[in-house]
Amino acid sequence: MDLYADIPNLKHLQALEAIGATHSITRACEQLNLSQPALTQGIAKIETQLGVKLFNRRRGMVMTEPGEVYLKRMCRGTHYLRRAGDYAARFASKAPPHLHRRFTLSQLRALIAVVEHESFRLGAQQLAVQQSTVHRSCRELEAQLTCQLFERTSAGIKPTRQAVEFSRLAKLALGEFAQAQIDIQGWKGSFAGRFAIGCLPLAKTSLLPGALMQLTEEYPMLDIIVVDAPYLDLSKALRHGDIDIIIGALRRARLPPELVQEELFVDPLIIVGRSGHPLLSGEPVTPQRLAEYPWVAPRAGAPARDYFDNFYAALQRPDGDAHPIETGSLTVLRGLLMNSDRLTIISAGQVDYEIKLGLLSEIVYPLKNSERSIGVTMREGWLPAVPQQRLLEHLKALVAKI
Repeated sequence: MDLYADIPNLKHLQALEAIGATHSITRACEQLNLSQPALTQGIAKIETQLGVKLFNRRRGMVMTEPGEVYLKRMCRGTHYLRRAGDYAARFASKAPPHLHRRFTLSQLRALIAVVEHESFRLGAQQLAVQQSTVHRSCRELEAQLTCQLFERTSAGIKPTRQAVEFSRLAKLALGEFAQAQIDIQGWKGSFAGRFAIGCLPLAKTSLLPGALMQLTEEYPMLDIIVVDAPYLDLSKALRHGDIDIIIGALRRARLPPELVQEELFVDPLIIVGRSGHPLLSGEPVTPQRLAEYPWVAPRAGAPARDYFDNFYAALQRPDGDAHPIETGSLTVLRGLLMNSDRLTIISAGQVDYEIKLGLLSEIVYPLKNSERSIGVTMREGWLPAVPQQRLLEHLKALVAKI
């Protein structure tokens, strides 16, 4: 699905920003080198598409309330366009001034699609246009930027590093432009749109579902997508604008650029095994007894993995004993634990459902300094829409009850 097909002409959006800053069509025309009839017609077209008046024209060009809503979001999009232009200018052989004003919507949509698929053919299929059209748009953009966007390889084409980063910034820009239209519908009282949430294994398995249930009662027309994937995949998707937030364990170090974190609560790690595990006999649990059993390790790169590795090494299990099985899947983990005497280290809340049902049990043993921060990861400077802000509020309210 092409999320950007209904975005207005980029020149008209830039003109809208100029009018908002100068309160004058004449000065906006001078800044952008546009004729007044063309600019006036472009603004009228946007207003017709949105179904609202963006300006009060009685005394100059003063923004209306919906105009302020639209402009706030739209200016964020032009900010990303400027960043894309500034980034490309660093590699250009001859970059013209105000490079970002030269981009067209068709060029940016084409580049984003081709970079994502690493194929002109698949990019054209996504946009439902001829391959020649996509090829022409990308080559026009390449000529404007005066830097190489694609390389020929034995397997076909490969986007250059510059193309990938430029595409990322362009995608964030178009995402803001698309959200500006959704914000206007929300101003009218009809909250809809798409809300994509990256979900890591949560310290409370009921946390996100509970918040989503409350959110959908308020906004039943909202399209909510929950993406379950490893952190590296989710952080990349977040930086590229494919998802809006990540919920789960926060990273203490090596946070990807342009991402920020907000802690919701802290959750300890526990040792877990099957119900009826021999270590539940009532005798004291010691390191020597823990070393008698095989283990399941958290996925490499998971916040609990470093703790597990240090703990497991301290057990000094014989080299000939079964090695840990590594998994990030709660379903696989549950099956391994329930059908063997294996043990694992996991956050307390992540398996509270299984423990309540009697499928798994906590092996009581102190794990010092094992607390993990659970919270939300988002893009730096992210401006949540009203439903997105409400989800954060629901999450915090549920956390307060823990």
